[in-house]
Amino acid sequence: MIPLQQFSDLLEALYSATLDREQWQRFLTLLCDHTESTNGYFFCADSCMGLTLRAIGGTPRDAQVYIEYNSKYGNSDPFRTALIRKGKIDVFDGEELLPDEGLLRNPMYSGMLETLNHRYATLSPLSLSLRRFEALSLWRSPEQGPIDKEIRHSLSLLIPHIQNALAIQRTLRTAQQRAAGAKAIADATSTAAFLVTTEGRPVHSNAAGQSLLSKQEYITLLNGRLATVAPEMASSFFGLLQSAAKPFAFGSKKTGNHVMLLFPKSASSPMQLLISPLSELQIGETGAELLILITDPDRVPSFADEELRALYSLTPAETEVANGLLMGYSLNEIACLRHVSEGTVRNQLKTIMSKTATSRQSELVRLLMTLPQPFSN
Repeated sequence: MIPLQQFSDLLEALYSATLDREQWQRFLTLLCDHTESTNGYFFCADSCMGLTLRAIGGTPRDAQVYIEYNSKYGNSDPFRTALIRKGKIDVFDGEELLPDEGLLRNPMYSGMLETLNHRYATLSPLSLSLRRFEALSLWRSPEQGPIDKEIRHSLSLLIPHIQNALAIQRTLRTAQQRAAGAKAIADATSTAAFLVTTEGRPVHSNAAGQSLLSKQEYITLLNGRLATVAPEMASSFFGLLQSAAKPFAFGSKKTGNHVMLLFPKSASSPMQLLISPLSELQIGETGAELLILITDPDRVPSFADEELRALYSLTPAETEVANGLLMGYSLNEIACLRHVSEGTVRNQLKTIMSKTATSRQSELVRLLMTLPQPFSN
């Protein structure tokens, strides 16, 4: 039986592994120490990689063990089939799953296990389904012999904790993937976005927002709160924040968006600012109460030529005309800049509208303005 303090140490290492994958090696090494095993292994099967070795503990092994098992034996490991046939979560002696004669004749034994001085196995499936197969194995040398019943009982008590730790790890990994995906999406837009508290303290901003803030032309941070760079705009911005925050102060429903023109301290054109209250669900998920969006109406969209050609099969000349329209040039100006007649540009415009299924120049420009454009500093 594993002593209580050692069991506690195992649990501490195990639940640390949910946050740090390298802790799985520490957990397996402690488990080997407490069960007097040579090595412990954690396996996982998925649709992309098949059954693969994910972590090793106990006697130090080099990376070649991972490579050899994953490339040669992962898909033919006889213990996987035996565990699946058992069809239950439990602790099994290797001989229950694969008799000695079968183990000694198996290519995995002569090709790998014998070299590692592995002779007696104790295995436990941790999940058994079509979508997920996870298992733990402990190996002892010929001199050590099989694990006794008391240690097997201790392992059976540990299994629910290992399953719980794996479930936590999967949940955290999913949350991290979602957060990373959301950040990638937010960073792709040229609209500066800030999630803030009702006091204007930023909780998160996208790449465009960070870029705008770093330039210190329109907005800045003052005592940890978003503020306008132009002093005469400060009270208007603060009032807008307070107005948008009223639903939270009085417990009423969302009152809609709040907008203003955001002027810089210089003579540059103003930007458009919108503040929108978040829903209760979004507040719980983000820790913010308000969304601030800042757009630059003077920002000129531009697209790589290959994007316009790939989307609408435009010729190089037609691509130039399309970009000219996006720049706000007239047909006469485009003709002058391209050193062709205005009639040539008009004919090219007709062809572009035919390819894009638009009937008016304004409709074409509106279509081109909707093309996806990643943010770039």
